[in-house]
Parts: sequence; structure tokens; C-alpha cells
Amino acid sequence: MSSEQLIKISAKLYQCRDTARRFFREEYKEKIEPYIGLIKTVSRENNIDTLNAVIKIALLDSMQDNGMAQMLLFAAAVEIIEPSK
Repeated sequence: MSSEQLIKISAKLYQCRDTARRFFREEYKEKIEPYIGLIKTVSRENNIDTLNAVIKIALLDSMQDNGMAQMLLFAAAVEIIEPSK
């Protein structure tokens, strides 16, 4: 994957996090906690890094038609990699 592609993906992930934070406000941390746990579990059980775990989860049929869940999943990934203050 090229540096340009990685930068674009990172920007989209941060955009999802920012959108989720604005949408859920005080409930944000509570909403993403299950997704953080899911990502960490998939990462640990498959011996893969956070982003590969997110990709694996995002490709599940149950995630395909759920935009809100996808946004929270991507926001959780950003929080794992670079927690907000």
C-alpha cells in the first residue's frame, strides 16, 4: 500500500472518530467501548494488528449494512491507536 493510500485511510478513520464524537457527545466513550473490546479480541485471537482486525470485522456480513456500527468501529480503531484526551 502506498504512502498516499495510507494517509487517505488515516484521514477517513479520523473523520469517523470526529463524527462519532460530535454525534454522541457525552455517550461517545460508552458507545465505542464494545468496539474497542471487539477489535482487541479479534487482534489477539488472530495475532494481527489493530487495522487488520478492523478490516476483518468490517467485512463481516453483519457490519455491511450498518453504517453506524462501521463508524463506531473505525472510531474505536483510532482510539486504540491514538486515544483522544
